[in-house]
Amino acid sequence: MHKIVWDMDPGIDDALVLVLALKSPEVQVLGVTTVAGNAPLEMTSANARRVLEYLNVESIPVAAGAANPLNHPLEDGLSYHGADGLGNCGLPPPVTPLQPDKAWDFLARSVLRAPGEITLIATGPLTNVARAFQLRPEVPPLLTKLVLMGGAYGLTAYGKGNRTPFAEFNIWQDPEAANIVFSSEADIFAVGLDVSMDPAACLTREHLRQIKTGQTPAAHLAAQLAGYEVKYHGCCRMHDPLALSLLLDSSLLDFTLARVGVVQGNGWDRGVTRVLPSGGSRLIHVACAVNGPRFLELFLSRILEE
Repeated sequence: MHKIVWDMDPGIDDALVLVLALKSPEVQVLGVTTVAGNAPLEMTSANARRVLEYLNVESIPVAAGAANPLNHPLEDGLSYHGADGLGNCGLPPPVTPLQPDKAWDFLARSVLRAPGEITLIATGPLTNVARAFQLRPEVPPLLTKLVLMGGAYGLTAYGKGNRTPFAEFNIWQDPEAANIVFSSEADIFAVGLDVSMDPAACLTREHLRQIKTGQTPAAHLAAQLAGYEVKYHGCCRMHDPLALSLLLDSSLLDFTLARVGVVQGNGWDRGVTRVLPSGGSRLIHVACAVNGPRFLELFLSRILEE
């Protein structure tokens, strides 16, 4: 079993992957930290708890982190995710209190308590992770691995931007944080748009019909979340669930080792993740192919499981 701490910005796909994780025996979620990204921090922090409470797992602690990127104002994704960040799914406000610690302190302490045992999954902007790594530079090499959803690497036909024509949303939101993280000593597995924009890994109307046959809270919530994206965007992109799939079945994704540079600042190429031929940057694992049908089969089987 993988012991994981999760940094996220729920967000429809963050909520879907949280549902998937809680239905998967391969992982144990020790805690959730929240960051501003798809929605403002107050909303992402509430949404994480709303989902956990709906699924009756209030025991997982939630700690709030950065309300803004390191060097830029927040530009959220509510126009894509709905006014509540969760596709207007109607979950009640949370009643579970947030942890008193800041997200970066929670992250660092979790790793230092169990060196070599924790996998960090980051499915939002990397602000919290960068702050944790800056405050406690001994943390990155103590992680089992860091799995992140972010970047567009040009390794497939789908490796293009979704926030700009060139940059993926999470990296674009805080490129300075991404640069800190990508330069760290963590063993990084980056799952980006090269695989998550592959149509073969996208939930369709037919998949949604299958999910709607489920009778569990997990299936009901997944149907509402995916239904919003299918209705307004044609299909439901599984960006964040694909990041988790590495821990559930490593054969679903192919990775290549690459040196990656992140374009910082606020120019036209802000947030671009460039695969470099050589240089001083560290090697990271970058997803370059996905078995979409098998991934969706796994997702559906877990969501529909009683």
